[in-house]
Amino acid sequence: MNRCFTSVLTGWALLIGTSGVLAQQPAPASRAIIVFDASGSMYSEVPGGVKIDIAKKVVSDIVGSIDPAMELGLMAYGHRKKGDCEDIELLVPPQPGSSAAILKAVAGLEPKGKTPLTAAVIQAAKYLKFEEAKVSVILVSDGVETCDKDPCMAAEELERMGVDFTCHVIGFDLKPGESSGLECLAKKTGGMYLAAKDAASLKTSLEAAMKQVAKPVTTLVVEAKKSSGGALIEGVNFQVFAEGGGENAIATGSGGRWSTELPKAGKYTLSAKLNGKTVELEATVKEGDTVTKEVVFAETGIKGVAYAKEGGTAFEKDVSWDLFGAADAEGHRETIATSYEAKPFLKVAAGKYLLTATRGDASASVEVTVKEGAPQEVKVILGSGNLKLNAISAEGQPAITKDISWDIYSPPDAEGQRKKLGNSYEAQPKFTLPSGPCLVVAEYGSAKGQKEIEVKAGETQDIVVLLGSGKLKLSVILEEGGTALTKDVAWDVFGEADAEGNRAKVANSYDAQPTLSLPAGKYQVEVEVGNAKGKVMVEIKAGATLEKVVSLGAGKIKLSALTTEGAEALSKDVTWEVFGAADAEGNRTKAGYSYDALPTLSLPAGKFLVQLEWGSAKAKQEVEVAAGKFKEVPIIINAGTLALSAVMTEGADPAPEGINWDVFGEANAEGERPKASYSYDAQPKLHLTAGKYLVVATRGAAVAQMETEVQAGKMTTKALNLNAGTLKLSSSTPGSWDIYGPKDGEGNRKKLTYSYDAEAKLFIPAGKVLVVRSEGDKKAEQEVEIKANAPSELTLDAK
Repeated sequence: MNRCFTSVLTGWALLIGTSGVLAQQPAPASRAIIVFDASGSMYSEVPGGVKIDIAKKVVSDIVGSIDPAMELGLMAYGHRKKGDCEDIELLVPPQPGSSAAILKAVAGLEPKGKTPLTAAVIQAAKYLKFEEAKVSVILVSDGVETCDKDPCMAAEELERMGVDFTCHVIGFDLKPGESSGLECLAKKTGGMYLAAKDAASLKTSLEAAMKQVAKPVTTLVVEAKKSSGGALIEGVNFQVFAEGGGENAIATGSGGRWSTELPKAGKYTLSAKLNGKTVELEATVKEGDTVTKEVVFAETGIKGVAYAKEGGTAFEKDVSWDLFGAADAEGHRETIATSYEAKPFLKVAAGKYLLTATRGDASASVEVTVKEGAPQEVKVILGSGNLKLNAISAEGQPAITKDISWDIYSPPDAEGQRKKLGNSYEAQPKFTLPSGPCLVVAEYGSAKGQKEIEVKAGETQDIVVLLGSGKLKLSVILEEGGTALTKDVAWDVFGEADAEGNRAKVANSYDAQPTLSLPAGKYQVEVEVGNAKGKVMVEIKAGATLEKVVSLGAGKIKLSALTTEGAEALSKDVTWEVFGAADAEGNRTKAGYSYDALPTLSLPAGKFLVQLEWGSAKAKQEVEVAAGKFKEVPIIINAGTLALSAVMTEGADPAPEGINWDVFGEANAEGERPKASYSYDAQPKLHLTAGKYLVVATRGAAVAQMETEVQAGKMTTKALNLNAGTLKLSSSTPGSWDIYGPKDGEGNRKKLTYSYDAEAKLFIPAGKVLVVRSEGDKKAEQEVEIKANAPSELTLDAK
């Protein structure tokens, strides 16, 4: 028998086979998942520290004591998003020797979101296929479920499914009234409920639960309370007697919640004494199970019984109860007790209460005045009926058994709005609803059906909703007689055109061969495969399946760009555009494009113009696509690469920044050179069509140029010598800088550059330059010798 254990600490859970809980257990290795709850409440503090830190420490201690052969994994929830009940993630799949990965993942978790603890425990268990063996779960929670799930009802559902499921629950720092659902979860599944207030008691409680999971013992747990579901009371003395064992107690104890290990399975008598009052209960315990008994010392109470209608038969299952105290000045009521038994006995003190019974989506409440004395029976009439729902595609067709969603709505209010009463994703659900009219809506794919129903109290009605739908099975081929495509297909289905010719989209799919459920009628189906498109009209009949194969009359081309004949295809920096045949005016419509270097395009059969760009190099080629054919199209671009760098003097390292590059083609008849490319990178690699070019490099006032030739399929490397140096200028007065070159034959100087910065760094051609500092009528000037690849500095104030 394979037992598992899961611990959830509004924070965490460990799902683990008891055959391998502790390293010293010599049993075969098990698969396990730690479920760590990183919900926002984990940032609060308890004696001993912050809850998240305590949780991480406990997880680390547990992981450190587990057999390395165990297939251990980690699941977390509430750690990525706020307010997301789907935020559950398997971080480390179950595997041997995963301790280090788990500790690393746990250390990085930060509390953020909600507490979907019920879904997390079930997901972890399902991942380990818990339906196949008995499962024990340790659930440690610092709060209630926040994602609209009921852990107690979940336990009942698992038991109805035949799952042998045991859950031990540790309530960590729970507030009054928060433990009822968790206590119910433990009791319903034959587990223990333990309370912890701080780090030390959490560790003690967890060790007790682990011990029970590792080596299940027959255990009896007793809870002493003033009212059923209420708070624990202390000072109670307990005795346990074995059946036929005489008057000698086999175990004694005291407190409010007390547990004892029993020698074997069987029947026992429990005696509890408080202030001279004795209560005796019978308990039957199975081998290895934990049974929790509640001892209530109140003399008064309520026996709840629920009915669908007056004079009907009392419900024997699937009823939940809530008992509330008297309303305060603001109308608020405190929850006194909760029960999931069909006919609960709620022991409470004399006083006024509100008793609410709920079954399915039907609920009713009764004001109750409890008096001293014998418990009183309270009848609650739900006024409910049952609907068993089925949907059919057409008259005479069998009921649909999957992929249906249901919604139940109330009658419309004064504004025509309907309130949702319930919903289900089961194909054939059963609803318990308040008596009266309602609207039942079924959705099956894009098909929808609805029916107005009158729910009758105490009656079960079989309701069949007619969808009037059929199915459309689609597939696409490139040419007649071809094979249906299995990927990269997109479908859109549109309804009939309106008066203006517009069609509303009713369905879509990215499956290559989808089956769509549609209302009977006529539709336009459009399919897209790459850049090839097709459309077809279909008519769907209710209850029938139409298979439609769309032939695109298309083919595929695989494009590649080669710098020269015999070269390898380019693998990056290539862009493609495909144009259709030219019209009467020579215009072409774009048929496709790609930024992949080696794209495969699906196109309608016909002639196309393919254009490609590789940097500044371009090429084009006419291509003919044949239906159903695949064609490789290599295009020679006749281009090479020009790798450029600039140096401040011959033999120096390349300048690392501040360089502008311009590349010009050959001069035309008028001596003008068209710009072929440009770059602001210090050391660019430019892709150019083979030919001759003029390269110009500019760094500040320094300029260098060079004639070069680019050869197809080759990289040409060129370093341009700027023959320049660096001039650093500074001034303590405001003003501007002007830099002039050496005097020409007529004594004039050419301005090389200027700056308005108080401290300037300028790149200047080597030689003597005149530096002028000006501010209004004030001026200062000084001649400076600039040396190639060397720094020069000057401080000059305008006077």
